[in-house]
Amino acid sequence: MHPKHFFKLALLPLALTQALAAQAQDTLSPSTATSQEAPNLLSRFMNDDNPFRVNFDLADHPAYFQVYGLVDIGLSHINHSLPENYELANNFYPYAGAKKTSRTTARTNWVNGGWQGSRLGFKGEVDKLQVWDHNFKFIYQLEAGFNTLDMKLHDAAQTLADNSGTNANASVSANSSMNGELFTRQAWAGIDGGTLGKLTYGTQYNPFFEITVTYDPNGKADSFSPLGESGTVGGGGGVSENSRMKNSLKYANVYELESHDKINYAVINQFGNSAGTSHGNGYTTQLGYESTAFGVQLAYDRFFDSVKSGSAAPGNPLANDTIAVSLYNTQAILLAGRWLPSKDLKIIGGMEWYQLQPSSSPTIGYNHIYDQTVFGGVASSALKPGFKQDNYVYYLGANFDFAQRVPALNGLTSSIGYYLTKADAIEGPTVSTNSQGKIDTWTAMVDYKLNKRFDTYLAYTTNHFSGDKYPSASNYTHVTSYGAGLRMKF
Repeated sequence: MHPKHFFKLALLPLALTQALAAQAQDTLSPSTATSQEAPNLLSRFMNDDNPFRVNFDLADHPAYFQVYGLVDIGLSHINHSLPENYELANNFYPYAGAKKTSRTTARTNWVNGGWQGSRLGFKGEVDKLQVWDHNFKFIYQLEAGFNTLDMKLHDAAQTLADNSGTNANASVSANSSMNGELFTRQAWAGIDGGTLGKLTYGTQYNPFFEITVTYDPNGKADSFSPLGESGTVGGGGGVSENSRMKNSLKYANVYELESHDKINYAVINQFGNSAGTSHGNGYTTQLGYESTAFGVQLAYDRFFDSVKSGSAAPGNPLANDTIAVSLYNTQAILLAGRWLPSKDLKIIGGMEWYQLQPSSSPTIGYNHIYDQTVFGGVASSALKPGFKQDNYVYYLGANFDFAQRVPALNGLTSSIGYYLTKADAIEGPTVSTNSQGKIDTWTAMVDYKLNKRFDTYLAYTTNHFSGDKYPSASNYTHVTSYGAGLRMKF
């Protein structure tokens, strides 16, 4: 497909939103409505900050319930890829590379989540719950991730099962923290004590994930940024499944200084090895500082017996429709910062180190996980005792807001970023040189905010693979993708 078609797709929503705005204006014009009349549903949807929020009293306690969501559909081209898989949040996966197989070719298709995965959620609170002369709030949030193109829940484990045994390399597949559960993105409840902090329990984002949402120059784009494509580097501290911590207890607080700068801190613990709720136990701590011109976030991550799922036994028909499970201990550090030298320019960068280690338990029995059969019925340590592997991610980029200099371009922003991912050789009694590799990634995006609900974007990413981990005889050394999409938030 010619690149001009992607520009046409990016501009198409402009006509749509102009028509919607005109319709809303006509509805509220003096000829059809009086100023005392309530706005109609379309006008409220287009203009309210929270169009589906309901405020009410619950036994004399102020409360609200809100439905919210995001829909993101794009058209994407990739030069080397297996067939897309709509069970994944990102249907193409340029950062993962591409093996040279008969099914790997250039592809152009519609994708879900070019920038962000589509989702539908519910959240709310009940206020003024007084205990010991202090007001508390009961808070909760439930969020499901789904594919707009086929309306199925995100289920990475199913993509792995689809590619096991004799079906190896049938389509794009990946491990993830979203594996078919209804509220797989978030599902938690807790207490907000204001200056005392928040205490919440359930399925919650790892602070690594939350930091990279804000501290990625390309907005943690699901199909174009390594931090968005990969939970391994974009939230899990070495294992993608840990980017969302199930069966976890979290305490977080923000302390505001007299200068209105803020210090934030958090600690979260996952209680692990409970089939159906979480797999592996661990904790993450976070400390940060935020001002209008500068911000920095630091986090430390430690997990034991973490589960990493994958496709099982390529070529073995007994492995069809199963998945393989390996175990790791991990530790990781993330440091990220931002600087605003002017109102229109933001510089963002960071570095992450994570180490893969042998698991504490050599084997753990798992007959089923994520509603999938585990091949062999057991998870084993991916590394032998005495071995370890260090991995590094460095990135730097910038955002530019055109409206600050040219008001006529209000809503237009652009970003660019460079990411270096480096895997050292597995070290131990012997050195495994084929585990050493490097990925150089460049990503650029342009976004135009049409109104409160809609924005449209163009994006490009190129990934260069080198080192013994990615031999050119069996892997493509360059994987490039570009696309355009429309995103709606409500």
